[in-house]
Amino acid sequence: MLLARAVLALILIVATLAPLPARAAMTPWNTSEGGRMRLLALSQPRNGIVRALVQIEPKQGWKTYWRNPGTAGMAPELDFSGSANLKLKSISYPVPEIGMDEAGLFIGYHHPVSLVVEFEKPDETGPSRIDLKALVGVCDTICLPFAADFTLPLDAAAPEGEEFSALLMAEAELPEKPSADFAIHSLMKSADGKSIVADLLVPGGAVEVAAATSRGVSLGKDPTVTLLGRKAMVTVPLKRIDRAGAPHQITLLIKSGARAMEATLALD
Repeated sequence: MLLARAVLALILIVATLAPLPARAAMTPWNTSEGGRMRLLALSQPRNGIVRALVQIEPKQGWKTYWRNPGTAGMAPELDFSGSANLKLKSISYPVPEIGMDEAGLFIGYHHPVSLVVEFEKPDETGPSRIDLKALVGVCDTICLPFAADFTLPLDAAAPEGEEFSALLMAEAELPEKPSADFAIHSLMKSADGKSIVADLLVPGGAVEVAAATSRGVSLGKDPTVTLLGRKAMVTVPLKRIDRAGAPHQITLLIKSGARAMEATLALD
């Protein structure tokens, strides 16, 4: 991880020093009392995929949130439905802090954060545009909703130096995908239907867990972890599943020692 970040830092320095024309795939910063936010993207699709970043920078001493904020706070709400010739594929979050504060469980960030967004581009040669209506929470002693609208036309001929470097750095902060030594082996509901139970293989070290679900699923209190060597069992209390909304998913972020892994699984 440290070597990868060092290599990416070198790429960033080289890209920054290279002379570049005006940047066309980056919006100005939108500011609020608690921080600032902007949108940037690579204009050229790779294998039919356009990648973008939503950059959120809370002010010094302020914080913002993961996809599940914990006991209090506000998870980001990102609406890309107004975009042209782009279909949202995924939104990926960097590894958050998991801890307790004055409001209870906190899952989020006390530092600048970049959310990695991927779009499918149905017509690879046609023009496209990202429209984003964003609502995020930034908190100090009080929590303030931060709303901003962005429009970013994508010009395939535009240079991508700074945007490309920023994307590489952001991707280095994402959790790992499941692997042979760090994975979720099973996921099921408990016999009484009151919790979700996951069996994990972890690389070692203390284990922390954060969970987030799709709409229509309500979770109970904080997840609990039972650790035995490199095997762990995570129990996530379940309040309700709205059968009218389907399919349902649960995203589990697992931190073990210095590593973090995330997986999204179907929830029947």
